[in-house]
Order: sequence, then C-alpha cells, then structure tokens
Amino acid sequence: MLPDFSTEYAQRSDDELLHLATQQHSLTPEAVSALDAELRRRRLTESDRVEHQRFVKRQEQRETRKHGRKRFGPFKYQLSWPDILGAFGTMALISFAYISLPSRFHFIKPDWQDATFIAMMTAVVIAAGCRKAFWRKFAFWISLGISSAIHLFAIHRLTQRVGEFSRGAAKGAAVLGFLLFFAIYGLVRLLQRAFNNEEVLTAQGGDGHVPE
Repeated sequence: MLPDFSTEYAQRSDDELLHLATQQHSLTPEAVSALDAELRRRRLTESDRVEHQRFVKRQEQRETRKHGRKRFGPFKYQLSWPDILGAFGTMALISFAYISLPSRFHFIKPDWQDATFIAMMTAVVIAAGCRKAFWRKFAFWISLGISSAIHLFAIHRLTQRVGEFSRGAAKGAAVLGFLLFFAIYGLVRLLQRAFNNEEVLTAQGGDGHVPE
C-alpha cells in the first residue's frame, strides 16, 4: 500500500513542514508534490521557509555557545569561563588580602612565596573545575589537601635547587600539581572501594548472606 503523503502532511505542524521543505532533495516526487500542495494550502511561502532556516540556525548557535560556556578542557569535569574567572578572582582576592596584612603577619617566608603561589593557584583551579562533581565528596578534599601539601614541598625543593622559575618551568610546576591530584585521588578512591568491599564481606558473616 502506497503511503498517503497528503494525509500525513496535513497532520504535521507548520515547523515540521518547513523543515521538510529544506530537505526536499531526499523526498520522493510524490512526497514533494504532496508537501508543496500542503504548503500552498497553509499559505506557507519560500520566505517562511527561509525564516524557519534562520531560526533553526540561531537555535543551533545558542546551543553551541551554551556548550562552549559549559566546558573548557579535555577532562570529564571541565571548566566553564565563569569557573575560570572565579578561580582567578579567588586567587587575586587571597593574594591581595595577604599583601594588605601588616608585615608582621606575613607568615610565608620569602623562599616559600613562589611555591605557595603556584600550589595555591593549582589547588584553586582544581577546586573550581571539580565544583559541580566533587565538592560534596570527602575523598576529593582529602586528595586535594594531600596533593597540595606534596606539591608545595616539591616546588619549594625545586626552587632551592634551580633558583627562580622561568615561565615555562612555572607552567610545568602547575601541571605537576594536577598530576599529583589525579594520582592521589585515584589512590584514595581505590582505598575507599576496598574498605567498602571489606565492610560488605564482614556484614555477610562469611556465609554469603546478609544477616537479618
């Protein structure tokens, strides 16, 4: 039985028909004839089709911009532009607050200042990037604290050996902080899963059944 294109198109909305009109090259001659007849019956002209195309294009552009704001970077939990601006704003606020303190309250020694700044910058960016995914997870904060402490001491040792960092060396030191965090977070999660599995086995009482 041949499809009744006239009946089918009569049941479709104007937007659906205008969308089909942009894809006439993929329709059969019978379908094109029925579509043209339905468009004429509804008084939908070529200008309506063009305007519909523009509307669809604007919608696609909005979606593209929305996803562009939502994600920045190659990882699963990525930074949005507000996250990046917030991270740098937080770092600027912390730095300004520390500089504004009287000199007697400057507890960071001069030889620790570069290492502290790089470690702080890395930690703030990680926290901002993982805000929506990890902020309520205890393992995240434990991992961030441990990795930031190791990162701080590692950079301090490097600055004692090589002196003041160049821009490239500073970027490498920041990348080291990210690698430390991911490694430690993965280790903490493994330990957490192992601990949870051990609790389940203990609850089962060794007989394969959970006691009632």
